[in-house]
Amino acid sequence: MTTCVAIALFGEEVSPRFCYAESVLVACFVNGQEAWRQVVSLGDPWIPGRLSRLAGIGVRTILCGAFNRAYLPAAERLGMAVITGMSGNAEGALAKFRRRQAASSRASPSRG
Repeated sequence: MTTCVAIALFGEEVSPRFCYAESVLVACFVNGQEAWRQVVSLGDPWIPGRLSRLAGIGVRTILCGAFNRAYLPAAERLGMAVITGMSGNAEGALAKFRRRQAASSRASPSRG
């Protein structure tokens, strides 16, 4: 299973708002192991365009400090979840996300 997450950046920190971020750190994991990562420029500040760009590269989760609620339905239509309330160093936020993912996968009943 592949999971790609984008962390809105403000330098090396999590951006306080998605709309303020000029770039995101995208990290993709395959079967729980990091496969690749790169910093991606968001370019145009138009949020629907940013969301389309991220969806196009496989992002399924966005981590940021805050996100304009008016655009949550657009993110959801593109198959992306938005997790707000993140702060601090981007690497720390990524580690926290991974711990949450691991805990939820252990708590979920297996299918089969």
